[in-house]
Amino acid sequence: MNKAVLLTLLVGFIIIGFQENETNEKKEDNIIGNAVQFRIARPTNQLAKIKKFYTEGLGMKELGSFSEHQGYSGVMLGLPNSQYHLEFTQHNDKEALPLPTKENLLVLYFDETDKYEKANKRLLKMGIKPVEPENPYWKGKSQTYEDPDKWRIVLFNGIYNPS
Repeated sequence: MNKAVLLTLLVGFIIIGFQENETNEKKEDNIIGNAVQFRIARPTNQLAKIKKFYTEGLGMKELGSFSEHQGYSGVMLGLPNSQYHLEFTQHNDKEALPLPTKENLLVLYFDETDKYEKANKRLLKMGIKPVEPENPYWKGKSQTYEDPDKWRIVLFNGIYNPS
């Protein structure tokens, strides 16, 4: 094998090695891609009402709860797949909490219209009425509701498609 071929092969292996190392570094730097669960937590002063809204109204499953833990009580609620869930906590002192804006949204996507309609009927049956969305994007393809703390939940008739 002549020196030019050998040099070309060597340079090729070095480039491949750098590319593999760069790919591995990017994977390691992608912390969110390595996470295996996702939880959104927020405080409330109405834990019982919030729990009822999300379990009875939206059908979320109670994954766990705690009571009087260092001054806090709370509940974790999830979709059927417990990798994604919400946590609501309440401090014994029930301190004043910041109010949400009308654009603080939890959006639930329904892949079938009958499931979407069932979800809306369930909330209506509980006496929970839709509210006008702040953003006109949601009109005509979803219904917006407020939980007992005035945080907004959008039930969307369809799925999110990033393309």
